[in-house]
Amino acid sequence: MHIGHDLPTVYTMSDGNNTIQLETITVEKDLGIYITNDVKSTEQCIQAARKSVLGMIKRQFKEDFGIIYKTTS
Repeated sequence: MHIGHDLPTVYTMSDGNNTIQLETITVEKDLGIYITNDVKSTEQCIQAARKSVLGMIKRQFKEDFGIIYKTTS
């Protein structure tokens, strides 16, 4: 990912005979932090909120399922 300019740059790698063009990406996750090519924190916030909401659903399901299981036994 190249940050700071919007020039149409093409990056390639070669291993002697073969030359491969590297793909362009817009989001990179490194050490748990999402970095976008526009260097804004929106993707990080979206992923953190998604993880938080899934955790809340999981905890609530465990509580509700525990109550239902205890009442039916």
